[in-house]
Parts: sequence; C-alpha cells; structure tokens
Amino acid sequence: MEINFSVDQDTHILIFKFLFSLTIGLLIGLEREHRTKQETFAGIRTFPLISVLGTLSALIYEEYWQGVLWVISLGIVALILINFFLEYQRDIGATTEVAILISYLLGIFIYYEHYYVSAVIAVLTTFLLALKRTLENFAKKISQDDILAILKFAIVTIVIYPLLPDKYIGPFNAFNLKNIWEVVVIVSSLDLVSYLILRWKGTKTLWLTGVVGGLISSTAVSYELAKLSRKYPSVLYSALFGIILAWLIMNFRVIFLASVVNPSIVIDVSVPMVAISVGYIVYIGYIFFRYRENITEMSSQEINFTNPYEISSAIQFAAIYAVVIFLVKVLNVYYGSSGVYIASLISGIIDVDAITLSLSSMAKNGGIETSVAVKGIVLAALSNAFFKSFYVQIFGDRFVAKYIWILFLITILIGGFFLFN
Repeated sequence: MEINFSVDQDTHILIFKFLFSLTIGLLIGLEREHRTKQETFAGIRTFPLISVLGTLSALIYEEYWQGVLWVISLGIVALILINFFLEYQRDIGATTEVAILISYLLGIFIYYEHYYVSAVIAVLTTFLLALKRTLENFAKKISQDDILAILKFAIVTIVIYPLLPDKYIGPFNAFNLKNIWEVVVIVSSLDLVSYLILRWKGTKTLWLTGVVGGLISSTAVSYELAKLSRKYPSVLYSALFGIILAWLIMNFRVIFLASVVNPSIVIDVSVPMVAISVGYIVYIGYIFFRYRENITEMSSQEINFTNPYEISSAIQFAAIYAVVIFLVKVLNVYYGSSGVYIASLISGIIDVDAITLSLSSMAKNGGIETSVAVKGIVLAALSNAFFKSFYVQIFGDRFVAKYIWILFLITILIGGFFLFN
C-alpha cells in the first residue's frame, strides 16, 4: 500500500493558521506565566492550546459538524466559571479567565483568515495585561476631575466629530466644520497627553509632548505648552524644550512629506531644513547648559494639578484657526495667489504640510522649478514659525515667549539665507 504525503495549497494554509494561532496563544500565555510566579490555572502551555482549540473548532464546524462550536464554547465557559469560583475566595480577579476566552475566540478568527485583526487584538491584550501594575497605580492616583476630563475628551473625539458635515459653508465657502473640529481634537489630544505625562512622570518629561505632538501639529504643541508654562511655573523649561522639539520634529516631517511625493526634491529640501534644525539643536543645548541648575531645581518641584482638561481652550484655538482660514480665503478672492511665494506665505500661517505636498508635486510634474518649490516650502516654514511664536506670546509665560522669539529669529536668519541665495 502506497501512502501519499504530498501537501496541497489548502493544507499549507491550514498549517499556517494553526501555527499563527499557536503563536498568538504563546504571546498571551508568556505574559500570564511571567505574571504568576506560582502554579497557575493557565500559562505558557494552556493559552496556545486554547487558541489552537479555537482554530480546530472552526475547522470542524466548517467541514464536519456544526454543533462543535456550541459544545467547545460551553466547555470553555464552564471551565472558566469553575476556576473563577475556586479562586473567588482569594480575590484574584477574572483577568486570566477573560484572557482565555479572548485566546479561544482569536483562534476562531484566525481560521477565518482575520490575521491582522487577530494579531492586533493579541498584542493589545498582552500589552494591557503587562501594564497591570502601572495601570492600577495610575487609576489610584487619578481624581474625579481626571475621569470627567477623559469623558469630555471622549465626547469631543468620538461623539461630536463623526456627526459634523464634511463640506464648506459660509461666506467664500471658508468654513468646514469637520476640518475646524479636527483642530479641537488635535488640541484636546495634546492637552490630555500633556496632563497625563505630568501626572505620570512629573515635570521632567513634559518635553515628550513636543516629540509626539510635533508629528501631528507643532502649532498646537506651541499653544498647549505655552498655556502650561503660564499656569505651572515648574514646567517652564520642560515646556520650552517641548516647543523647540516640536519645531524640530516639524522640519523632519516636511522633509519626509516632500520625499514621499517627489524623491528627487528631498536633497534640496533637506539642506535648508536640516540647517535650521541644527540651529535648533545648538540653541536648546545652550539653554540647557545655561539654566541647568534652575532646570534641576524646578523639575523637582511638585505641581498641584487642577482642571486637567478645558474644552473651551481647544475651541478658542479652533476659533482663531477658523478666522485665519477666512482671512486667507478673502485674500485669495480679492488679490489672488499671484505666485508661489505669496501662496506659501499665506498657507504657512495655517499649515506647512499642505503647501509642502502641493509644491513637491508641482516640481515633480514640471509645473514649477525645483528651486522655486524649495524656497516656497522654506517660506511657508518661516511663516508658520511666526504664527507659532505669536501664539506663545499671547498664551505663554514671558520667559518662554522671549526664548521662542529668539528661536524664530534663528529660523528667519538661517531660512532667509537659503531664500536669498
């Protein structure tokens, strides 16, 4: 009798599903085994077996017997309930039991080829399990005002934003409510992130807001950290560093966007933007070494946090943003954008990303010369720098505003050199 061990494509796919399911279970089980130093209900071996069981159950359901999912699912639930009540007296909680159920369902998901979704859920689940102590400590520290702040943020981002129409209305079709509310969401996000960083790590790490926020909007970062510098003197230097870092990150964001649309322009754009960035790095080093004693002293001070989230502040910023958009529309209607440089100057007041993408694309298609596109992008960055400095002057501490205006002068001097050469 001849035995054929040839494997077809369907078998390869099925083996991959089981291996994928095994890996997902190992990931979650590894964390559970590490977390529990003693013998545990489910660990490094049980979790992968459960996820594989989910995939096997789905296979049997599709190919042989549709009642298998009911039998196995009820068995898993019964096993979870028995263990939960056995451990109830020890007040261990139901985290492991819920993780088991998730692993089983992920195994079913994997059989139906939802690989990416399964991987994301598994990673997020493991991440949440691993952060047990951190999250518990954080939950114990937050106040009722903090919870209300998070709920307000959820209303702004999850409830209101999807309901707004994505169309232009009003005089000159200048206003897009969805676009304007995006600014509220960005500012609100930075506001909440800044507060959480202060709560979690104290004043020393507030500059992280600049790093993260610079990837989204350096203007919003400048506004948010300027407010904090006025409200909490202890964050003066950390807020200043955060603003400068946001400006620095923005420069590299411009280079990245230009390279995505038009790789041939990346070197020409990089030269002025990197030169400006070097100026920023030298400047932040100068501030640090000049005030290092003050920085150490102020960073060790405790902050009495109050009112962690103010939606009115975000709406105020969005209102100013809307007014600027309206003025730009009016100028375009009556005077026109006669030339790339005027358009860059106006566009930079609001955003650098849009003009960077537009000019890079035009240079690629031959609509304008590369040198003109580069100078237009630099001009937009200078215009944006002035706008951000203006916000810091209005809403920030005078000390921070003084050093941000010096930062603006550095931007003008270096950027101006490339504009006129």
